[in-house]
Amino acid sequence: MSGTIVADFRADVEVDGESEEVSDRTRVVVSERKLGIEVDERKRVIELSDVFDVVQGVSRLREAGATETVTLAFRADGRRSTVSISASVETMVRFQQVLYAQLLNGTALAVQCRDHSGMGERGPYDGTLAVSASRIRFRPDGTADPIVIRRDDVIKFKTPSTAADGGDNEPAVIIYADTGGRVLKTVATVPSFRILNLFGRYLRADLLSVDAIGAAPRRRETVELLLVDDDPHDREMAEVFLREQSETFSMTTAATAADGLDVLKRESKAAGIDCIVSDYRMPGMDGIEFLNGVRKRYPELPFILYTGQGSEEVAKQAILDDATDYVEKDVGREQYEVLAERIRKAVRP
Repeated sequence: MSGTIVADFRADVEVDGESEEVSDRTRVVVSERKLGIEVDERKRVIELSDVFDVVQGVSRLREAGATETVTLAFRADGRRSTVSISASVETMVRFQQVLYAQLLNGTALAVQCRDHSGMGERGPYDGTLAVSASRIRFRPDGTADPIVIRRDDVIKFKTPSTAADGGDNEPAVIIYADTGGRVLKTVATVPSFRILNLFGRYLRADLLSVDAIGAAPRRRETVELLLVDDDPHDREMAEVFLREQSETFSMTTAATAADGLDVLKRESKAAGIDCIVSDYRMPGMDGIEFLNGVRKRYPELPFILYTGQGSEEVAKQAILDDATDYVEKDVGREQYEVLAERIRKAVRP
C-alpha cells in the first residue's frame, strides 16, 4: 500500500456484516491516505477520504485485555458500506488515535478565538487542523502562533450551520474550553459536513491513554431516558435491550413528539429527564421538528436522534440543529450497544 504506514496489526474484520473465515486474524494496515485489509493474500483498500462516520468507537468502560470494536462507515461504488475491526482494547485505543489523526490532520479551515470578556481576540484567519489524543491544534497560515486546546479542557462544543462571522450555511464547530486561567470560545469553520461529522465524533470520542483503560469515572446511579418512537415494536425493543445494556437506565416512553413535549412539561427541569432518544419518522412532528421544539425550551438537554439506516441527510440536519448525537437503526442487537454508549457519553458530567 502506497504512502507511509502508520499502523499495522492483526484483527477480526467484518465488511458489511460479513466476516472472513480464516485461520489467522486479518492484517489491517493504515497509511496516510488508505485503510488496507489483507486476507489470505487478498487485499481490499478503503480510501480514508471515503470514510464519513465512526459508527462505533472505543469505550473507556472496557477492561484491559478485553476485545473492542471500531466500526467505520464509508462510500463504496456509490453506496454506504461499513467495516468493523475488532482486537484487544489496547490495540484499538492506538488504532482510533491514529485513525482520527489521519482523517482530520491537515484539514483547511478558518478559525477565530476569543475569551469570555471579548479581550484577546485572535483571527479570523485561515489555517489547518491537527488533532491528537490529548490536544487540538489550529495552525494558522503565516507567522501567527497556533491555537492549542487540551481535550480535557473542552467544556462543550456546538455545531451551528453558520460561523460566528455570518457565513452562509458553512459547517462550523464552536468549542468552549476552560484553560484554568480563562474561558475560551473558538469557532472553526470547516470545508464539508463530512469533516464536521468526523470532528464531532473526535470531540466525543474516548481517546484515553492505554494506561487509563477501565478507569472510567463513577457514573450517576440512574439515567432517566425519554424514548420517543411511534412504532410500538421498536419502542419495546429499545426499552428491553437498553435495560440489558445497563441497569442504570430508567425509561419513560412516548408514541409521538407531541407526547414527548408533554412529558417534559410535567415538572420543572424537564421532568427529571437526563437524555432524549427520538425516532425521526413520526406522524405530526418528525424528529428534527421535535429537536427544535426541545432546544427552544431546554437548550442543554442531551438529545440523540435514533434514525433509520442510510438517512445521511437527516443525520446532517440533526447535527446542524444541535442534536447531541445521532445513531443509525440497524437489525442486530449491536445497535443497542452503540446507542447505550452514546447515551453514556451524552450524559457524562
